[in-house]
Amino acid sequence: MKSVFITTITGPDSPGIIKSLAETTRGIGGEWETSKVMKLGGQFAALMKVLIAEESSSALKEELEKQFPQLVFKHAEVVSAEVQATKTINLEIDCKDRPGLTKDINNILANLDLVVENMEFNRVHVSSIGETMFNARLALAVAESVNDEAVAEEIESLSDDVRVSVI
Repeated sequence: MKSVFITTITGPDSPGIIKSLAETTRGIGGEWETSKVMKLGGQFAALMKVLIAEESSSALKEELEKQFPQLVFKHAEVVSAEVQATKTINLEIDCKDRPGLTKDINNILANLDLVVENMEFNRVHVSSIGETMFNARLALAVAESVNDEAVAEEIESLSDDVRVSVI
């Protein structure tokens, strides 16, 4: 029987680190079903959904921590009752930045009971207008019946300058 778990890895980025992690996983008979990696400021964070024979699961976790002592690993078993979304909505949000903006967006998403597949936030100072602008790209997993434009309008209700595009 297969064991399925999510491994979260954080630590200093180094050349070939992802390849080395993958080789270690394959060496013990595991495979990554899906993964997401982000690198920022010399650090990286990765999420991997790992499939491996049940009897090899503990050995893989131990080997990863032994081979990569500079990294922090957290392992969580995958719960079988996953939300099955039928479509993905991709949104882009643009507006003036302000304190609490990302919290407000996250609250709206939580209140709408949407599954966030991916979220990227960026802030850029625009010297010609003397303001910091906020940009976000979101991928949301939703039921087929959810109206894309209604979700966009809900987020736009945060303030008059918020613009949301369905992409």
